[in-house]
Amino acid sequence: MKIGKLYMIWLWGLLLLMAACGDDDYYYPSVKMEFVTIEAGDDGRIRTLIPDKGDILPVSQDLTGSTISPNTSRRVMSNYETMEEGAKIYSLQSLLTPTPKPKDDPAFKDKEGKDPVEVVSIWLGRDYLNMILNLKVSTGKGHTFGIIEDKSELETTRSVDMLLYHDADSDEEYYNRRAYISVPLKQYAESEHPADGIKIKFRYYTYGKEADVIEDYEFEYTPGKTE
Repeated sequence: MKIGKLYMIWLWGLLLLMAACGDDDYYYPSVKMEFVTIEAGDDGRIRTLIPDKGDILPVSQDLTGSTISPNTSRRVMSNYETMEEGAKIYSLQSLLTPTPKPKDDPAFKDKEGKDPVEVVSIWLGRDYLNMILNLKVSTGKGHTFGIIEDKSELETTRSVDMLLYHDADSDEEYYNRRAYISVPLKQYAESEHPADGIKIKFRYYTYGKEADVIEDYEFEYTPGKTE
């Protein structure tokens, strides 16, 4: 199995970019904790923070001192404060951002990916389908995620079906852990009439169900919409 084409996570940390130093009990006034997009300048430092709702913000201060590849963007969960001069960032945590792939993609070839999850929260935001998942784990190691896509109806009924691929790698179900996923949707805006909206049907396997029974959500996605 070509793991590189999916997302394998160690659920104890979920790829922290860097957390601000200081006491864990420190109170951050007026701080938001949201999924956002960050953009870097020529030196790789975070210059722009793009919330899913509201205005794009220049970064006035990044207490994490994080860097990414120059002139690139990354999807993250951030604790930040909106100030007069821009966004003050207190923490950044990477999100899983699996690009939807068709069922016959080599990444899905070797395993079924039907291990269950519980959806804690799911919502649309600025060209992403965002979700917080609860998993039952033992070691929390080696869980692999992907999105199986069927867009055969995109040009007719304006709909895309997505199925969550989750391989727990035989990890036992003892403790609860969270996974944070943000699925990019902007690629669907390239179809003929993006302003008409696209129906996204998201399905997943959950606990307490038979192997072939799944739960689902439906969303109306309008490319570029921020609220």
